[in-house]
Amino acid sequence: MMMRQICRRNFQISAILNQFAPAYADEELRPTGRLLDRIVEDLKKTGTTFVIPGRETFAREQSVKVFEKLVENGVRPEFLIDANVKNASLFRSVVSQPAPSLQVIETLVNVGYVTFEDAIRLLALFPEELVRHGATDLTKSIEALAACGISTPRAIASAIKRCPPLLFARNPHEMQRLAHEIGAFFSKRQAGHLISKCPQILLKPIEEIEEKYEYMFYQMGVEAEELAECAAWIDDLSLDDIADRHKFLMATGKYTMPDPKRPQIRMENPKLMRIIDSKEDDFAANVARVSIEEWVVYKALRVKETINEKKERKFERVKPSKRKAYERRYKERQKLGEHVFDVSSSDR
Repeated sequence: MMMRQICRRNFQISAILNQFAPAYADEELRPTGRLLDRIVEDLKKTGTTFVIPGRETFAREQSVKVFEKLVENGVRPEFLIDANVKNASLFRSVVSQPAPSLQVIETLVNVGYVTFEDAIRLLALFPEELVRHGATDLTKSIEALAACGISTPRAIASAIKRCPPLLFARNPHEMQRLAHEIGAFFSKRQAGHLISKCPQILLKPIEEIEEKYEYMFYQMGVEAEELAECAAWIDDLSLDDIADRHKFLMATGKYTMPDPKRPQIRMENPKLMRIIDSKEDDFAANVARVSIEEWVVYKALRVKETINEKKERKFERVKPSKRKAYERRYKERQKLGEHVFDVSSSDR
């Protein structure tokens, strides 16, 4: 839950200046002029006091160079003032660690394919983590994303902006190992599509991914291709949430499994995306076709049942390496179940 909140944190810093934006003197828009002083003055108005090195000092020159470099690359001075005033931690990072901060920004731009403005936004969100990680490790993390199937510059930039902790929250080798294990459930194309669409999956425990996948694959009869198009099962819904929706649809007659004797007949069930990715009220009204009150009551009853149940697996778990063998045994059991053999004569 915490990781989901971090991934979805809003890091928008206004880059659009309108008639209500503060007016700046020309001197305040020059890094070598009063730009740093203007940031300090505006921060003081918000209750944050900064003491920066005086002019003609080496420390001041290093900080000024960061702002000069950013302006040279097309970042508007107004944006820099706005970003640093709204995020004091960003200004602290640039002033106290100018060289590492600039290296982080340039790495995100050159290797992560984000814009300078977005790189500044990312540094504003996670200054300590990104600076501590450093340019070298950031490069390794971004290269790991490419190895995991997020291969195009646009996809890499999108993944970084959607889930910044990918840059520092997990060892790159662990992310690649997880991507490899996800490949046991999906084709290479499907896995690449899913990881690009939901990059935060690379930060999840593989056990959680396996358990949810196996429930939907074996208990709901959902194919991997359809599952790869859904997103909510990764973050928004727990296994219990998924099971609740499935069982409720079964109870209301809106979801049925194929007849083992006639598996070729395709059941007209709701699409998995409608079941999993729908909001609560939409699921109740348009998928289950019941009132939201009925759905809420059902969930409350399920909570009580879950509390009273013993902690045991809801279904058989199957390791990826054993999946094909399991499927063969499953089909054999179904086939044998259709016949009854009289072996009483053998005892005579």
